[in-house]
Amino acid sequence: MGTKNANELPLQIVGELIGTGGLREFDKALARELARGLRCDLTGLYLYNQSARAFTPVSECLIDPASPGYQIGQLPAAGTMKEAAVQAGRALLCNDLGASPWTEAHIVSKAVHAFSSVIVAPLIRRSDNGAGQTARTIAVLAAVAVGNREAFTEDDRRFMEELAVQIAPVLQTVLASEERDALMAINSRVLVGAVTMEELVPAIMETIRQVIPHDMNGLVRFTTDAQGPWFEPIHIDGFELNLEPLRQYPFERMAPAEMLATGKPVLITGYGHERFPERTHIESLGILSAMLCPLTVRGKPYGFLAIGARRRNAFSERDVALAEQIGHHLSQAVANILAYDEIRRLKDQIELENVYLRDEIRASVDFKELVGESPALQTTLKTIEKVAPTDSTVLLTGETGTGKELVAQAIHQLSPRKARPLITVNCAALPPTLIESELFGHEKGAFTSAVARKIGRFELADRGTIFLDEIGEIPLEVQVKLLRVLEAQEVERVGGNQTIKLNVRVIAATNADLDQAVQDGTFRSDLYYRLKVFPIRIPPLRERGEDIPMLARHFVKKYSARHRKTVTRIDSATLRALTAYAWPGNVRELEHMIERAIILSQGPILTIEELDSDQPTAGTARSGKSAKGVRTLAEAERAHILDVLDQTNWVVAGAHGAAARLDMKRSTLQHRMKKLEIKKPSRSRS
Repeated sequence: MGTKNANELPLQIVGELIGTGGLREFDKALARELARGLRCDLTGLYLYNQSARAFTPVSECLIDPASPGYQIGQLPAAGTMKEAAVQAGRALLCNDLGASPWTEAHIVSKAVHAFSSVIVAPLIRRSDNGAGQTARTIAVLAAVAVGNREAFTEDDRRFMEELAVQIAPVLQTVLASEERDALMAINSRVLVGAVTMEELVPAIMETIRQVIPHDMNGLVRFTTDAQGPWFEPIHIDGFELNLEPLRQYPFERMAPAEMLATGKPVLITGYGHERFPERTHIESLGILSAMLCPLTVRGKPYGFLAIGARRRNAFSERDVALAEQIGHHLSQAVANILAYDEIRRLKDQIELENVYLRDEIRASVDFKELVGESPALQTTLKTIEKVAPTDSTVLLTGETGTGKELVAQAIHQLSPRKARPLITVNCAALPPTLIESELFGHEKGAFTSAVARKIGRFELADRGTIFLDEIGEIPLEVQVKLLRVLEAQEVERVGGNQTIKLNVRVIAATNADLDQAVQDGTFRSDLYYRLKVFPIRIPPLRERGEDIPMLARHFVKKYSARHRKTVTRIDSATLRALTAYAWPGNVRELEHMIERAIILSQGPILTIEELDSDQPTAGTARSGKSAKGVRTLAEAERAHILDVLDQTNWVVAGAHGAAARLDMKRSTLQHRMKKLEIKKPSRSRS
């Protein structure tokens, strides 16, 4: 007999195993104690998956590729001595493994341990469920005498069988304790409240690695793209993942689809899982075992936890069950982080909205300034009333200065979105390198100067309206992303991988010929037609001449109050001159002319043709006309422009140039200078 004190030894071994700190420690203690009482060189512990009829090796000699037992640990269950022992429900003895009928013989036939003696005993957990006793195999223990025939006796076999009966409940307790400790550690992460994925995932993955040994892991989120449902990684550790090769497989046949349908973890590699078409590709990456565990956030599928190993049979039934429980805790943690992100996003949005609204109030733009009773304006106002209650995209066209921003404000104020902000973006004023970041936002570190996350204008306009002025100035490369935002109502920040759903009404405006821009290839035709759902043409002031007196009186009242003047009416000759003028700068030009005249006014009657003779200007001297003489409106405008040019040393463009001071576009000022025959002097006047 190969045992020492066969009656007492099992109890001694059980005593050493009680209190071990986990499965790995249990296995090492078992191997050490068994070698003392049984003439064996190696011991191997396998966990058994009863539903899948599969064995998961635990012992180092079975999972180390350099160990002689590694190949045996990789075998499928069918035809093995382990399976025979489980089916028999008792320990089996073989004193010449290489000559046995079991599949292990094919592995060891040419190895140094071909003549090994082996005892395999199932660890059977018996329990009483009220209707009688049930028996369940939870593991298998093997003892091997390497290169030694007839090493074990029948007494040794009975000893192993008795030992297996006694250590089965101890192993069950160790597994339960290890699972409890792991879940408590993970739950503490949830309760402590990691506020970012970057903080949460690595800590949880490290805890998982301690109870489920593996080589790589990942957190993956479900998405939907043009090709249908798909997934994208949030966190990957242990290998490089390229999803593109997986596009060749139908999603509905892949493992993630089955996991979605069942709501249960899925093994996607290993024996018996050939039904998944992606299995071959995954194994080509060196992942020979993998499982997916579903994550559900706020009652909806969010993604899955992926765990992989470079060996077969790496995951047991217990591992799958534990991963499922971990998935519940991880789902709660992800829900907390998403809620925190939403709170932070709303907080940032409110702060930005407050800043924007303060700027908007300072701008003092009121849609009631759409003043006039001309048929041309009334037609426009009726069109506004029809489209405002809808969510339709609107394209405003018209010359510069016609009041496109006022029309946009009127549409917004008459819409159901009026309680939310109208976000105005002057596309022409944004540098090409920053326009994408301004519109769509960026994440911290997206580029060199991105020291913090920034919410884009589209995100800021969520549930409200965005007004894209000078839409024709957007670069082609940004037009592609803008089209996607308009079509899908979703945005992705620069440097980010999270798709943010939006509900934004878009109003665009331009004074350019977009039809010609499309023909010239400077504006995308698909974007143009997407914007041109409901076009509104704003009439120029020359087409609504009857509105000029009403507009002039409106601006007199407005700027008299602003500049604390007492002007109450307009001189009749001035009013005739204003009405007769062509106004190429439209309402904006009229407004600025009235404001300047208010500033220069000395009494209650506004006149633009006569200036104060005691205050000659540089423009007056340059034109050769005395301040005392009567001037036309064009002459007054010419003098005003010359004044400003003189102040800016004839610099037209830029933040401090004449165009900015006159509140005109550079091209508009150059047009007026040409029309008024204003030319830069060849040399400075002394």
